[in-house]
Amino acid sequence: MPTTLSFADFSMSRAASELRYDNAYLIYDRTGQVIQEARGHFTNFKVTSATPNESTFLSDEGSFGLQLGSCRFISDKADASLESFGSSCKRYFDIVAELLDIRMFTRVGLRVITKKTTKDKEEAKALLRSLHLANLPSTMRFGASEDPEEIMFRWESSQIGALIRLKAETTTVDVILPPELELSMSNIHRSVTGLTLDVDYYTVAPVERSQWDATAWITQSMRFIKKETTSILGG
Repeated sequence: MPTTLSFADFSMSRAASELRYDNAYLIYDRTGQVIQEARGHFTNFKVTSATPNESTFLSDEGSFGLQLGSCRFISDKADASLESFGSSCKRYFDIVAELLDIRMFTRVGLRVITKKTTKDKEEAKALLRSLHLANLPSTMRFGASEDPEEIMFRWESSQIGALIRLKAETTTVDVILPPELELSMSNIHRSVTGLTLDVDYYTVAPVERSQWDATAWITQSMRFIKKETTSILGG
């Protein structure tokens, strides 16, 4: 019997949302205004790098990217519903779209990375194999392995697309220390082994800024991701 899992069996590791748009040349004049405005909406907001074409920022809520043709927000401590994450995205994206005069998004994306931990990589590979997502008999392939360590699926229409990746792997998590401890302690790295579930949900057709709300779209998309992923996993 195949193993059945649901999205709820995985713990949230990272959430990221990205907007793409035609080159917003106002970035050369207004990056400073974006920084000044964002500083009033996010806690301990600071600039980590800045160039004419690309800048990155960091706050207690998460990290930010601003480029000529895209902007993004990433959180490594998002809640399962993504409600707070969606609110942060809305605040940041509204600032960027307003100051850079962006009226159309060529792509809107939401990516969630989750993990189901196992005692070792072999257990993670066995779990992936037991889902029976790849209809292949176990036999040595390419002289490398009998079973795949990673399986990917993509669905796409003229409006929406989705990519799901499942991988047995060990990942390293860097723990961010508060400023008062940075000098007294070395960097902390934590390794986590398990089955990674990585879902990228995105628009294919252009989206008008006036017709899109980050909070509503992200929370609705998250509910859809949970439902569809659970169905695929057999839960």
